[in-house]
Amino acid sequence: MKIAILGAGLLGSLIARELIAENRDVVIIEKNPNIAKSIANDLDCIVQDGDGERIDTLVAAGVGDADWFIACTGSDETNIVSCGIVAETFKKVKTIARTRNPYFASFKKSEKRILGVDHIINPEAETAEAIARIIFRGMSPEIIDVKEAGIQLRRLLCKKEPRFVGKSLAEVRSGIGLDFMVPAVLREGELIVPTGNFVFAEDDAAYILGEPSTLDRLFGPCKDALRKFNSLVIFGAETLTSLLLQELGIEQITAQDRHPRGKGPLSLLGNPRIKVIDGDRDLLKSLSAMFPDIEPINHQLRDEHFIEEENIGNADIVLSLTSDQSINILTALLAKNAGARRTLALVVNDLYSPILYSLNIDIIINEKTVMSGTILDQVRKAKIRRLYNFPRNEYELIEIQISNSFEYLGTEIRNLNLPKGLLITFVIHEGKTSVPTGNTKILENDLVGLIIKKEQIGRIEAIFGA
Repeated sequence: MKIAILGAGLLGSLIARELIAENRDVVIIEKNPNIAKSIANDLDCIVQDGDGERIDTLVAAGVGDADWFIACTGSDETNIVSCGIVAETFKKVKTIARTRNPYFASFKKSEKRILGVDHIINPEAETAEAIARIIFRGMSPEIIDVKEAGIQLRRLLCKKEPRFVGKSLAEVRSGIGLDFMVPAVLREGELIVPTGNFVFAEDDAAYILGEPSTLDRLFGPCKDALRKFNSLVIFGAETLTSLLLQELGIEQITAQDRHPRGKGPLSLLGNPRIKVIDGDRDLLKSLSAMFPDIEPINHQLRDEHFIEEENIGNADIVLSLTSDQSINILTALLAKNAGARRTLALVVNDLYSPILYSLNIDIIINEKTVMSGTILDQVRKAKIRRLYNFPRNEYELIEIQISNSFEYLGTEIRNLNLPKGLLITFVIHEGKTSVPTGNTKILENDLVGLIIKKEQIGRIEAIFGA
């Protein structure tokens, strides 16, 4: 598969790295010659210096031979126009445009087709959806819900679970039960896919997969999850906050209608009091007019005393969602140190990730990583969806829908000729989820969970059918 990427900024370079790790044929088009030269020295791919809105540049980059054209420059208009040129000039190439203006994201499929864009992806909308999922799973970094499967992936510190330490995986499962899996273990920064004779050490972090009720019974309820909360504080009143409030089901007043609060999903968590803090009075006024139930607070976020003045330390959840990464990190850190139960900070790049995860912030969410995952879900040939990206970005938990072109339909898992290191973690057949055994058969339309290395994605696409 060949993918052409327009724009070598943070998002474009991240997507390129992910695709190169999957052994894809990648070409990047970058207008700035200095950035083009830098990225060419950094990545193992072709970099074309030129304007992506010019046909001669697109031809020189070999876009006509590509399967996908991904436009992710900082300009919505450039992304839309370049996709239109590609669609008109190279009929078989599918296009994706990154746009921040909600106007473009609201286009119907027929309208996108007229523009020559197959998929329009909005960073704020994707990030708002991701943050809402985190809130609904209890703001716990240790729990990842796989909703369609009705199962959870939990991160368990072995030193807190004496039944693991010094024992092999086979011994643990025979002693505790077989209704769960340990698909991965993090040891000294390295992710390991354990076999039956793998022995757990005290400092290991084990990823446990199973039904929530089973995991609660075997290991106890996850104490870190907030099932109910009374107060939510959001720093930043920009577009992302507005989209998040919509995702949470907060009462919204628009020119067309009024959507009452209480019917949204947040009501299940206790209908918390919501404060939104921003230094821009006009932004707050606009947001509170749309969401009358929020409490707008006009305060300069760089004032270190406002955390104490506004009693932020008493909040259950604090979300730092401004467009300034440094402010997000600082406010989340100050709120946590003041006593807030859970904090989340929005960042836009991975440059300081090793440092960030050592700070006293519960959850770091990277807008570029969210966007990259969404785009990868679109370009992968088979019906593959990323569910979780493990630490060190080497392994993924993915979900794949089995098509009738799968060459091993009806075959037991023990007899599948799959790449070494691949682990099947769950199977959903006719709506029923099971933790598979060697006797489990893979059937058409099943949803199958896999833990794989990124470099195996192309092989998986070929096996499971495009």
